Amino acid sequence: TQTAGRGRLDRVWSTPPGSALAVSVLVRHEGAPDPHRLGWLPLVAGVAMVRAVRALGVADARLKWPNDVLVESGPAPGKLSGLLTELTPHGVVIGAGLNLTARADELPVPTATSLVLQGLAAEEAAVDRALAAYLEQLLPLVAQWRSVLRPADLRGIVVPELGTLGRAVRVDRPGAAVLIGIVSGLDDDGRLLVRPADTTEPTIAIAAGDVTHLRYE
Repeated sequence: TQTAGRGRLDRVWSTPPGSALAVSVLVRHEGAPDPHRLGWLPLVAGVAMVRAVRALGVADARLKWPNDVLVESGPAPGKLSGLLTELTPHGVVIGAGLNLTARADELPVPTATSLVLQGLAAEEAAVDRALAAYLEQLLPLVAQWRSVLRPADLRGIVVPELGTLGRAVRVDRPGAAVLIGIVSGLDDDGRLLVRPADTTEPTIAIAAGDVTHLRYE
């Protein structure tokens, strides 16, 4: 049961008892963290959750940059999971939430969904099973994140799971104008590359912002 939580832009939420997985994992860093490597950790954590959800039985889960897990087809499309990373003096905390058994009337917003709404039985969406699936994916991916010589090589892990690639998007950026355009890829730091709808403007690299997948190309 989670009675309080903090997300991006200091948003708050709570979790109905027994309906979701809420977990934080501390990834310790040795010495000064490499900013080029840090940008890839939220994406790696998102890939871990996508793979975990697929292992649990939801085949069409995809990653929405930077760290949401969506199901965009079937009877109950919506957001299954959200993740947030935060740098601390001791390491990076990866917080993750995954909707397990919540019914439609228990979900916090109409755009959310749960494993049970995706057709899984309650026992298939049990919290211990979900946590094990997530950690089984996260731990080796974090080890790989630590060990790669060039952080940009992590692009090969992230891009195949990224449902945002090639999509028309709206990006609400802190302190900047709303951007509408087409996603063309990720740069070497894991930032989202967006080609504005006005093609006379150069491609923009997005480090932070709320991304919405639009229904048209």
